[in-house]
Amino acid sequence: MPRELLSAYPVAGERYDEMFSAPATPRPHWARLYADLQRASGRLMRERVETVAREIRETGATFDVHADPGAVDRPWDADVIPLILAQDEWAEIEVAVTQRAQLLDRILADLYGAQHTLREGLLPLALIYGNAHFLRPCVGLETPGGVRLHHYAVDLARSPDGHWWVIADHAQSPLGVGYALENRLIISRVFPDLFRDLKVVHLATFFAALRDSLAHWAPSDGAAPFMVLLTGGLTTDGYFGQAYLARYLGLPLVEVNDLTVRDGMVWLKTVSGLRRVHVLLRRIADDGSDPLELRGDSATGIPGLVDAARRGSVLVVNALGSSLLESASLFGFLPALAERLLGEPLRMPSLATWWCGEPAAMEQALARIETLIVKPAFPQLQFEPVFGEDLDGPGRDALAAQVRARPNDYIAQERIQMSQAPVWEAHARGNRLSARAMGLRVFVCATPGGYVAMPGGLARVATGPDTRVLSTQRGGSSKDSWVLSSAPVSTFSLLRTSIGADDLVRTGLDLSSRVVENLFWYGRHVERCDATARLLRVALGRLTGRAAAAERGWPAIAELLADRGLLAADGAALDDILVVRALRAAVVDDARPGLARALHELSQIALRLRERMSTDNWRLMQTMQRNLSRRHAGALALSDAIEELDQSIAALMTLAGFALDGMTRDLGWRFMSCGRRIERLEWMCAILLSATAAGRSGEIEWALQLADSSVTYRSRYLAKPEWLPVLDLLIRDDSNPRSIAFQLRGLNDYVQRIGRTVGEFHDERIAAAVDALNRMDPTRDLDPQSPQLRALLVEWQGAAENLSELISQRFFSHVAEERRESVSA
Repeated sequence: MPRELLSAYPVAGERYDEMFSAPATPRPHWARLYADLQRASGRLMRERVETVAREIRETGATFDVHADPGAVDRPWDADVIPLILAQDEWAEIEVAVTQRAQLLDRILADLYGAQHTLREGLLPLALIYGNAHFLRPCVGLETPGGVRLHHYAVDLARSPDGHWWVIADHAQSPLGVGYALENRLIISRVFPDLFRDLKVVHLATFFAALRDSLAHWAPSDGAAPFMVLLTGGLTTDGYFGQAYLARYLGLPLVEVNDLTVRDGMVWLKTVSGLRRVHVLLRRIADDGSDPLELRGDSATGIPGLVDAARRGSVLVVNALGSSLLESASLFGFLPALAERLLGEPLRMPSLATWWCGEPAAMEQALARIETLIVKPAFPQLQFEPVFGEDLDGPGRDALAAQVRARPNDYIAQERIQMSQAPVWEAHARGNRLSARAMGLRVFVCATPGGYVAMPGGLARVATGPDTRVLSTQRGGSSKDSWVLSSAPVSTFSLLRTSIGADDLVRTGLDLSSRVVENLFWYGRHVERCDATARLLRVALGRLTGRAAAAERGWPAIAELLADRGLLAADGAALDDILVVRALRAAVVDDARPGLARALHELSQIALRLRERMSTDNWRLMQTMQRNLSRRHAGALALSDAIEELDQSIAALMTLAGFALDGMTRDLGWRFMSCGRRIERLEWMCAILLSATAAGRSGEIEWALQLADSSVTYRSRYLAKPEWLPVLDLLIRDDSNPRSIAFQLRGLNDYVQRIGRTVGEFHDERIAAAVDALNRMDPTRDLDPQSPQLRALLVEWQGAAENLSELISQRFFSHVAEERRESVSA
């Protein structure tokens, strides 16, 4: 590959090239990677690229793309080639970004405190009070240790002369650190030997510092601090990264509805009552955090949060009002502020910025408007950046008039020619090394000893060679960033090295009501998918002749299909061509009821449980849904449809195996199991009610197939199915995991265990159902024409749904008031 490697690599021109100091001459710290790429065959590089794509796909890493409404769940994009930073260069970056974090923290403390910077004229009043993110209710609010900026990110770009510049600050709730961690775990596996030999600095120490520092500043009540990561939910930018970070730090991932403020403290609603929250690592907007004192129309806030923070009962990270720092209009004032607040010069310059609220700055900007970008000065002003070079004379005059009319609302910035970094791209004649514009997001956290930076960060890559805006939300790619070390690399792990007797945990009492609800419905939807797949397979089997015995049971099968919306109500009378067409669509078309839609609904619930699911579990679910999405109903042969159903049923059984063998029997598992057994009980009753309907006392083999009990029946009786043994197997045999007895006794046991764990929960209807089951007489009650049998099936079906309602009201509609009071006391 050496001769072809650089055939598509662009000449840097005015840009700084991260990899090469001259054409085909790598910089010293890139030499090992470049040599590896030269030696690598095309096949090896394809395998590496495919590994990255597969890892991302199987972990379900996605990101919202604002520029493409049709691709809101676009898979996260990570380039296989990492960005490499030399040790001495990183040392300079680290010193500069930690100094900037300290400066911004001091600015926040002053603006929400004594406001010396405003009194001394270091910051214009209009620049602060005109910003909607300056939260007046937070003025005077003290923070533990005086630290407000606990977690901070800064976007850097390298100019043509090789110097780094700050182009953006992220102080509200820095995004991307979870994705940076994901990139590291994937890319380090792609180049394991290179990663080891180059002595790349690991990331675990940074995350440990972040977690330990939050615990250090947490308000104390004598117990270990309880910390949570607050997300805005599935629709939030970077939800996957938030879930990934929560899982890595070992923090519960919660949403605003999981939390409440009582007596000036923040509490997590759990199935066993309220648990006090000491640290809130938030990923929701400042101004919407508390509808009582901030933005009253917010639906994503926690009423009373500002009061709790004011009382010092909870550490909110970052402090409310931190988003004020994200306005680039501050850039021009930072050098003087560094001298005043830190007593030293600013180590890394910001992108040249003019706030037009200053008359002199406005005139300077307008005089060279054709070379600048005009942007809103405040976040409440919603308009796209205007590139002066895109405007003709009249357009520039019109823009200048707008700026002069409302100068405080505008800033003008230079357009920096960002450096280019190598990327691996697909070309018509094969994959080759190319280059794209690149920026680096560096993450910083506060510790009792000062600020520390995460080695490397998240490198962001432009979508194309001429892209002028670097934004992941607009579809850009990313890179892992490697910081090299000359010393041995620390092998520190974020996991504890030792756990004492006081740290032992066996319960799931701290599970939020939302998590338990999702586990419950996850269990129900797994069973729902399984039942749908088996029903479709039996129905299609009738049409292929594979299951001719199902012919006489077709009216009952058609009734079950209609009940699930898989076939029209008159499906039993339709000809085979129309039935096949409908059933094929039900297998792969997620726009209509069927397996594809059921799997999509299951994956949405699973996504809400992402931080609690094993990687293997998640990969299987992603693979199962992806396999169906590749199919088109019109081009799907009948045999292919049955094969897809076979594979889906096998995968669903594997999912059930994960729950059986891979989950501890804590409270969350019991609720999930309740969901599974409720759904299975309802389905078994539906099967038998349809089978025993008037005039359907013939063939029953199809019911055994739906209940996955054919093999058991044949191994016992060595005869064709007959009603008495079939009904005994599907109703009374509690050794059969598909039987009604198995579901009822299991549910009765779970209800009792849950009641013993959380108190005051029982279901008399399920207990009565078990008693009725025990009193059944096989010779009298297992007659398919017996009205008593049908009455029992209807009652058991109703008991299942009643238990579902009881569980929802008791645990998911939030904890009972008297229970809250007892826990609070």
